[in-house]
Amino acid sequence: METEPGHDGGGSPGDAITERLIPLLDATHQVWSSPQERRRLRAFGFRPAVEPGVLKREWHGTQVRVGPDALRVLSEETGAELAWSPEVGLRLDGGEFTPTPGGIALADAINGLIQGYERWIEAREGRQERLRRGHWSATDRRQVNALAETRRLQRLLSARSTRTRG
Repeated sequence: METEPGHDGGGSPGDAITERLIPLLDATHQVWSSPQERRRLRAFGFRPAVEPGVLKREWHGTQVRVGPDALRVLSEETGAELAWSPEVGLRLDGGEFTPTPGGIALADAINGLIQGYERWIEAREGRQERLRRGHWSATDRRQVNALAETRRLQRLLSARSTRTRG
C-alpha cells in the first residue's frame, strides 16, 4: 500500500499537503499555461483577464488566474491568495505556504478545479487523451496523473479540515 508523503513518522499532515500540492500545481501550471491548452480552458469556462496572456475563472468563492508566469487563487471573501510560480514556488499571501485554515480552503478550491477540469477533459476527449497531455512536474521530475493526485490531495485536505474544525 502506498504511504502518503509526510506520514512516515517524519513529517506532519501539513507537510504532506505541501508535498502533494507543489508537484500538482507545478504540472498543472505547465499544462494550463501552454498555448495549445488555452482553447480547452476557454471551453471549460476560463475567460481572458485584463493582464495579457492571463485567463481567469471563478470557482467556489475564489478567482483562479493562470498566466505564463503564475497560477493564482484568490479568495473572494477574505482576499487571501495562494500562488504558484516556477521561479518563486508556492506562496500564501506573499509568504511561505502554511496549511492554515485559509490556506487549506484555497488549496481545496484549486484542487477541486483541477479535478473538475481533468474529469471534463476525460469525459470529452477520453482517458488516453487526458493522460497524453503530459503533466510533468519539474519539482520532482516525474509524470503526474493529475486526476489521481487530486484524489490523494483531497484525502489529506479533508482530514486536515476535519481536524481543524474539531
